Amino acid sequence: MFSDSVRFVGECYVVYPLLVFLVLAVFQAIIRIVRRYHKFPIPAFFTQLIDNPIRRRFIQPPEVVAERMDLKPGMIVVEIGPGKGSYTIAIAERVLPNGKVYAVDIQKSVVERLRKRIEREGVDNVYPRIDDAYALSFEDSSVDRVLSIAALPEIPDPVKALREFHRILKPDGLLCLSEILLDADYPLRRTEKRWADEAGFKMKKEFGNLFAYQLNFEKQKDSASAKPEDC
Repeated sequence: MFSDSVRFVGECYVVYPLLVFLVLAVFQAIIRIVRRYHKFPIPAFFTQLIDNPIRRRFIQPPEVVAERMDLKPGMIVVEIGPGKGSYTIAIAERVLPNGKVYAVDIQKSVVERLRKRIEREGVDNVYPRIDDAYALSFEDSSVDRVLSIAALPEIPDPVKALREFHRILKPDGLLCLSEILLDADYPLRRTEKRWADEAGFKMKKEFGNLFAYQLNFEKQKDSASAKPEDC
């Protein structure tokens, strides 16, 4: 009886992750097809599926993403599309003391959920706000890092958004883009590199693999390409 129970528990540990992955893969395929013809923000409930314990522990750990950003105490970070805030909080810890993380999203439900979480967990250097990726409410050259995890491809005009990120970043700032294969809008590395180049960025360092990768960009010395062509 005991051995049967142990065997059952062991099978659950194997089957459950596979089942979750299969459900996510099927749902992703459906969303990918729909969004090919109609761009819309990913529903808040889907972030609950994407941001799961398996992803955070094995595929895209928050502490690893934060480590790759080369964060220092006192830095100002803007995160585009914070989701549940798992990565937001990991980053906020690394910029203490005096550092701040502004977590911006276009959806009120995402912002409100994050606000409740940081209040519950006592995180006092994260500032959730509704903002427009095409016209962010930050001064020119005022931010040390801009982070986007599986959010940039959701934006209808990613290059336009990247030009706005370029505007708010300090001359020595970093743009950090991280993607995961489970995301319905998952772009290949070369696609994000092309978008970044068009917006006036150049590659500094890259990490990861096919399932999850992170690209760190810095401003090009000649940033004329960061300006919209019609300006």
